[in-house]
Amino acid sequence: MSTTTRYRQTKEYLEVLRVLINSEDGHVVRHPDQAHSPYWQAADLQVIPNESFEHVDAFAAHQLLIFTPHAETLSWMLYMLRDAFSDYLTPDNKSLIYSQWGVALKCAQASHHESSATGMQSALLDAADLALEAFLEAEQKCRRRKRG
Repeated sequence: MSTTTRYRQTKEYLEVLRVLINSEDGHVVRHPDQAHSPYWQAADLQVIPNESFEHVDAFAAHQLLIFTPHAETLSWMLYMLRDAFSDYLTPDNKSLIYSQWGVALKCAQASHHESSATGMQSALLDAADLALEAFLEAEQKCRRRKRG
């Protein structure tokens, strides 16, 4: 698959997610991987419902923790983004990407008007858009260097 095609497909997927969160009727959608654990815990990022949550990972001191009543909904979004970015994420870059997404969640959470589930999901999608643009630019630069 060409870089442009992959970029376009991922961009369209992100737009579908944006439409979904803006038309949300309060129903929490779950990703199939949430059957094992309803909350995101991967790549140095944990999204959990509150600070007293009993399943905080033992390595939490090394992770970005997001405590929010919207943990299940935001976890769904992170699983969806993981799927959308499966062609882009590598062992070398995934911790960086997820940390950027975690920082976007922290910033949205700190902003009173963006701390709703929809506001935080929008902030996450904005960060995903930026990551996608960065991946495209890096791939284009790499191709230009190879051509000489």
